[in-house]
Amino acid sequence: MNSSSWLWRILGWTALICLLVLLTGFGWALKDTWFPNVGQTLPEKSAPETATGGDWSGKKELFVTSIGDSLTKGTGDATGEGYVTRVVDSLAKQMDKPVHLVNNLAVNGLKAHELATELGQVGYRNAIGKADIVLMTIGGNDLFQIAQDGGSLIEGGDLSPELLLEQLPETEPRLETVFRKVRELNPTARIIYVGLYNAFYDLPEMRPASEVVAKWNDFAYGLAKADGNATVVPTYDLFEFSINRYLSSDHFHPNADGYARISDRIVQALQ
Repeated sequence: MNSSSWLWRILGWTALICLLVLLTGFGWALKDTWFPNVGQTLPEKSAPETATGGDWSGKKELFVTSIGDSLTKGTGDATGEGYVTRVVDSLAKQMDKPVHLVNNLAVNGLKAHELATELGQVGYRNAIGKADIVLMTIGGNDLFQIAQDGGSLIEGGDLSPELLLEQLPETEPRLETVFRKVRELNPTARIIYVGLYNAFYDLPEMRPASEVVAKWNDFAYGLAKADGNATVVPTYDLFEFSINRYLSSDHFHPNADGYARISDRIVQALQ
């Protein structure tokens, strides 16, 4: 009886320890979403008093959060870096101070109204609230109807400049909502919005779409100007005459060289 009693006690304690280990592991797996961090620890960012507009000379380190769609995710880049990692690394070198990526919260196929909804989640609130710089791409899926899985193009004849133009009045308010909500989450961060480009400029029937893209980018410029601490980084000229050189095989997302060009331009805007 004594040996049996001890056996049951040992089994009970073992089961309890296993349960505690599992719960600890589960909580650890969710911590990056609930409480985004950099490496093992993320120092608390002191609350800034006023927007600096990009003057971070007095800061010992900077924090970057990126949000948006597959362009911010880095889809199409075989190196896996995209523009976000390149921007963080380049800023650290040029500013000679640590630059931390708090979190890359981009999602393939995301549209503007979906991002606006996601901004209400605690992971987004924490990551954006801690950032000195918010990098963002959104709108390409709204205009160009990109498929949700993997970022591949929807095949068919439903893509036309006329259709893009028809969608503008519906999609532009969604972008305005995104800008407003990001600013509500962080009153002082520098918002960097990466402008759209016409990935189909090599198709004669789609060249007029560049005018629609320009209208979208102009609307974004207006939002940035009204915000006062936001910048729209143009990209259309980086691709239109070099489509095959700087786009990946899916004919929409940049390749590694294309992302490097976007990164260089963002870093210039932040200097």
